[in-house]
Order: sequence, then C-alpha cells, then structure tokens
Amino acid sequence: MTTIDARGKSCPMPIVLLAKAVRTVELGTLVKIQADDRAFPEDVEAWCAKTGNQLVALRKGDGQFEAEVRRDR
Repeated sequence: MTTIDARGKSCPMPIVLLAKAVRTVELGTLVKIQADDRAFPEDVEAWCAKTGNQLVALRKGDGQFEAEVRRDR
C-alpha cells in the first residue's frame, strides 16, 4: 500500500497527489492518503466517483482525515 501525507496542503493538492499516486500502482492496489484540508472528504468522494476508483474507507478525527482508495481503473 502506498501512503501519501498531504497534511498541510490545501485544495487541490491532496487530490493532485492522490491522482499521481493512483496512476503509479497496479489495479486493485490501495492508496492511503492523510489530509487536513476541510474540503478533502467531499473532494475525495467526488474524485473517486468521477474516476471510477473506489473509496474503501474515509476516517475523520481531530481535524484530520484518512482515506483509502482502491485503483479500479
């Protein structure tokens, strides 16, 4: 699993970093991303819906978010 630390980066950088990472892994692989941008939960849900990749998990806590995305396309 690839892990991205996008904490401290504002929109659109967490999604840009996620998109780059997803392109580098094989189908079925999980990419975990950590972010603290308030827009991140909505952004990652929209990005997954638009690209056809699956949002496996989205955890929220203490002003931070962690998402696991599986590359399906």
